[in-house]
Amino acid sequence: MFISIVSFLIIFTLIALVHEGGHYIAAKRAGMHIPECGIGFGPRLWSFKKGGTVYSLNLIPILAYVNIAGMEESHEEASAPKEQLYFSKPPLSRLLMAFMGPFMNIMLSFVILSLVFAIVGLPSSLSNKIDQVQAGSIAAKAGLKSGDKIMELNGKKVISMEAVINTIHKSADKEVSLKIQRGESVFVIKATPKYNPKLKVALLGFSPMPIYSKVNVLSAIYYGAQQTFGMILLMFSILWQLLTLGISVRDLAGPVGIAQITGRYASSGMLALLHFTAFLNVNIGVLNLLPLPALDGGHIIFALSEIITKKRVNEETQRRVHQIGLFVLLALMALVTLNDILRIVLQK
Repeated sequence: MFISIVSFLIIFTLIALVHEGGHYIAAKRAGMHIPECGIGFGPRLWSFKKGGTVYSLNLIPILAYVNIAGMEESHEEASAPKEQLYFSKPPLSRLLMAFMGPFMNIMLSFVILSLVFAIVGLPSSLSNKIDQVQAGSIAAKAGLKSGDKIMELNGKKVISMEAVINTIHKSADKEVSLKIQRGESVFVIKATPKYNPKLKVALLGFSPMPIYSKVNVLSAIYYGAQQTFGMILLMFSILWQLLTLGISVRDLAGPVGIAQITGRYASSGMLALLHFTAFLNVNIGVLNLLPLPALDGGHIIFALSEIITKKRVNEETQRRVHQIGLFVLLALMALVTLNDILRIVLQK
């Protein structure tokens, strides 16, 4: 639990800092007034003022924020020079300000993946060691752990991990015998793979540890871009399945569920955690670009509409639309969080 909470706080604060940093840079370049930006929420622990902006560190150490004068109704709108207010800037500047947050998240994913490929290498094959064991899975209940080495499957020596996986995939409701080496100990674990109707294969609930091959820097950058783009496509695929009811809202994870998943990846090692962090950044980036009120995509749509029609939707109307959108998003977040809690309780 401690690992889950700490890793969740660190990763989500990093994601928020990068996201809000994108908004901050674009807003500053456009000449928008930023009264305050900070890390965390609640009472201020420490702050300083520079260039008209208060930089603060707050009591609850999660996420980050950037206030831009004029985006919402506040006293900051009255105190800031009119030419520095959000709605005083041309629509292209407002569009770029909204876009830069999600863009920076996607770029962080690209940087993380490129660095991983440059330092560790590219997965080239699978070892016969277990990398991750899904919590609550058949493998976990049977006693398999990360780092276990599969020596034999059904009495036959393991030559290829791909062959082991293929056999398990075809062994729905058929008990398999795994000879495991864990440190100096060697023992046998028996388990029965369960058929997964979505994937159309039988599973135990573990993933093998990949073997990495070194690549040069240019190749690392190429594969970093390729995998980032693949994650973006995956996000759109998931969103499409949600719209077509191929995936239920119950399958989504909220803050509690993501914290739990983050802890699992943190327990599996830094490499697994970095890949998960990259995926979360793409997730946040793509979701924020959706053309929905309260999201960056909603601000982009209003700015884009103004660029095309040369007419601005009333500023107060825009604020109200985003307020309603925020209320709906918070309600959805509460529903997903409740689902996370129920899922955890039922697992126990």
